[in-house]
Amino acid sequence: MTRTTRRHTLLPLTGASALVTALALTMGPAPPAAAAPGGAGTGRLPSSVGADSTPPAPTPSSDGQQSPTPPPAPTPDSPEPDAPASSPSSQPANPTPSEPGTGTPSGSDDGGSSASTALKQQQDEAGNLAADLEDKKADVPEELVPSVEQLTDVLQAVNDTQTPPQERDAAVRSAQQAASALEVIADPGTPAAVGDRLTGLVQRVAAALDAAVGAETPPVSGTLGLVVARSASVLKVVADQDTPPDVENSLVGGANNVLSSVQEGTASEEGRTGALAGAQPTSQMLAATALETASNPNTAEDERKGLADSAQEASASQPGDPGAADKKRRLEKELKKAIVDQGLPDEPLGKAAKVCTDSVFESIPDTTLAKDLQSLTPGTWDSEGVQDFWKSEETKNASLDVFAQLRNHTLADTALAIKQMIPQLADSLPANDIYSSLGVRALDCLQAAVQLDQEAGVQSGSWLSAAQQV
Repeated sequence: MTRTTRRHTLLPLTGASALVTALALTMGPAPPAAAAPGGAGTGRLPSSVGADSTPPAPTPSSDGQQSPTPPPAPTPDSPEPDAPASSPSSQPANPTPSEPGTGTPSGSDDGGSSASTALKQQQDEAGNLAADLEDKKADVPEELVPSVEQLTDVLQAVNDTQTPPQERDAAVRSAQQAASALEVIADPGTPAAVGDRLTGLVQRVAAALDAAVGAETPPVSGTLGLVVARSASVLKVVADQDTPPDVENSLVGGANNVLSSVQEGTASEEGRTGALAGAQPTSQMLAATALETASNPNTAEDERKGLADSAQEASASQPGDPGAADKKRRLEKELKKAIVDQGLPDEPLGKAAKVCTDSVFESIPDTTLAKDLQSLTPGTWDSEGVQDFWKSEETKNASLDVFAQLRNHTLADTALAIKQMIPQLADSLPANDIYSSLGVRALDCLQAAVQLDQEAGVQSGSWLSAAQQV
């Protein structure tokens, strides 16, 4: 099904259609998943097992030898255990019950009930935002009415239950930032120059988001949607009215360049061989990430101007232009410095791991994640195929509840041990690419790596060494 066909089938905005997805996922026994090279392995346990619980008796090993005690028979609430995969060299061998995270559930399919609830909340949010935008049409300048209608149409289109949740998230984020800008535009106290600049940006955000959602395949539309969402962060800088004019000019210029490239399709063409093929972002994604970072209030004031200037310059280049590679390298260097200078966040492992996981999920191709997380996720996910790794929720037992949409469009969730998942994500996204791919959220990944090293003696690839340089 092409994106064009789906967008002409507008569904109700209540999100009620999402409830059927939880019934579509069966709970049959999951076949063992093959371990990815260097992957973290674990026996799959029921999601009700706590962090301090004693793991069940081992199942038959892959070489055919029987364990001393046979595994318990599966029940409707407890999927059949699989044979444990091998442990990676970065994790402690034969962990004892005293080690943090021992016994944490990992790789057990929970049937998608939690994910379906989250999906309904997301769809309701999109529906409520569309209704709010419809109300705002009466208060905005006449030239903005078509853009507001365009945003509403996009929110209706992505509320189709077949839309990957990550793509819907990006559309909602972009529309939320546009809605906030509309309130400033409608305020009679807003200076005319500010209102005009915001009006132009909202028009570009709406047009670019419409083009992104209308892309022919979900991987392309998801990548472009994220580019729009990160670029739209410039709206709040303009609305703030306290940003130095030279910084604001560069940010607006860079945002216009990036959003125009999405609208005209040039960013999509680059994406076919760039971000969709691996961790390295395209030049327009890199520029959008730099714009978002320069718009972040935690970025040092003396670094915002240089970062904004470099983002504007790099975003104006087309693939293959002479000097484009040098501009991209300079932007990467300035982006890394602006992020590193903020320092690691003072937050616990669970919070850092959640922020890190969510940002990796939105930035790294799902095909890469499916391969690298194969030894951790349930066998049913591997057999059905994952269309979209969506997000995670922190639990109380050293694990994250991970939500995903499978290729049959059902929602699934599983508890994955943090001490096993973060090292795998570090394999998916090397430290050399982490700043340009994640922006300031890269610091959460590095903080999680430090915490895992200190609390569990678990190494997270190149992330730990990168964290030690911050």
